[in-house]
Amino acid sequence: MNVLFLCIDDLRPVLGCYGGAAKTPSIDRLAAESVVFQRHYVQFPSCGPSRASMLSGRRPDSLGVYGNSGTDVAASDPAKPTLPLLFKQNGYTTLSFGKVYHSKGNAPGCGWSAQAWHPPSWDCYVNFSERERKKQNLGDWRPAMEIYDGADSLHGDYQTADQAIAALEQHRDKPFFIAAGFYKPHLPFVAPKRFWDLYRDDEIKLLPPPQRAEGASDLGYAFNELASYGREDHTMFSSEKPPSEKEARDLIHAYYAAVSFTDSHVGRLLAKLDELGLRDSTAVVLWSDHGFHLGDQARWAKWTQFEADMRSPFMIRLPGQSVPARSCEALVESADIYPTVAAIAGLPLPAHLDGVSLLPLLQGEVTTVKDHARSQVAGLQTSKAFMAYSIRTATHRYVEWRDRSQANKLVHRELYNLAEVTHEVKNIADDPGQRAIIEKHHQLIENGYPSVQGVEPDRPAGKPTRKERRARREAAGLQH
Repeated sequence: MNVLFLCIDDLRPVLGCYGGAAKTPSIDRLAAESVVFQRHYVQFPSCGPSRASMLSGRRPDSLGVYGNSGTDVAASDPAKPTLPLLFKQNGYTTLSFGKVYHSKGNAPGCGWSAQAWHPPSWDCYVNFSERERKKQNLGDWRPAMEIYDGADSLHGDYQTADQAIAALEQHRDKPFFIAAGFYKPHLPFVAPKRFWDLYRDDEIKLLPPPQRAEGASDLGYAFNELASYGREDHTMFSSEKPPSEKEARDLIHAYYAAVSFTDSHVGRLLAKLDELGLRDSTAVVLWSDHGFHLGDQARWAKWTQFEADMRSPFMIRLPGQSVPARSCEALVESADIYPTVAAIAGLPLPAHLDGVSLLPLLQGEVTTVKDHARSQVAGLQTSKAFMAYSIRTATHRYVEWRDRSQANKLVHRELYNLAEVTHEVKNIADDPGQRAIIEKHHQLIENGYPSVQGVEPDRPAGKPTRKERRARREAAGLQH
């Protein structure tokens, strides 16, 4: 069984197959042939920790990875192989194109048969450049969106798809695990104009709710991601001067355009699978590392404790699937992807994995595999000492903010009833009638998070020595 693994950055469930407003015909066709997980939750709403967790099969608390630095720690122990390394150890050619790991993903032990390939720049600007910024004396300004006239092939994500297509052609006759990671719709929102033109201005709606949930903590959020970009007049967005309604609609419009452009890359790869006769021997996985706020809850981007950041698209198409494609409402996590994909290929599961295989769900043998999902997010800027530990059950999201500088002292609780609405509106943790629910969720945090229990990560994040890097490279047999 081959694997084509499609990673999409910062994609909230705006896809047509999730009932969203983005126009995604290729992914919708894939969804019609897949099991689409409607309740998939990431373990950390930020690129680095989420990808490190998913690819290692271990939660952030097991890795000690809570930011975008040190993510190669997930690949630092050969006895606990990453997902691609497991496939490599079992005779597969494993290749990475574009953004799969947050970092370059070339570290010894990451598991690739050859050096990971990346486009020339992660931002994928076509017309704007650092040279132009300096020439015009624009300071820190850079555009939050770039809708350009020109060929699709000018964009880095298009080039990533080209590389993955070439790899499919080259390795069609041998077992492969090929991962293609697309940077968009990550900020800046960059896409050809024809994808912007898919949407009329009157189709673009602001996303609810407009304000942050009543009684929610602000310990874990900073406006800094959108604040790294600016308006057309070369002024910067900020928490004091957030996007106006017109600007918010334009940003959402550009985000949808970027999503539709990414959808076209997915379509090209799926078409190539069919052309090469690989459909019946290749499992296709599509996953996003986390959701993304688009002005809802007065938030942009990620790093929040809310549903909009913790939930993301995830689907699997199995060749020769005997159980019909369907929408699955079971609670699942990114930590479950490693054991699931390994089980699909019939590979032995390592003992270190924190997730569970979803193969029984895919095969229709069961309707659920767990009763809750766990996610966490660290505080930012002035609140770096804090960590939000979250439990998502079928009906509620419960959050505990703890101060890591004071032995994980509990400083704030949040409880949201999501049985009837899909986003957090009011924190009801102070309601005396919720005590039993709070205690149940509190025990899940107490018993489920190693750092709450004072347990140190297996391997603390940090840069290995030069000697260690050389030894790991030799052990991994990484080609250059």
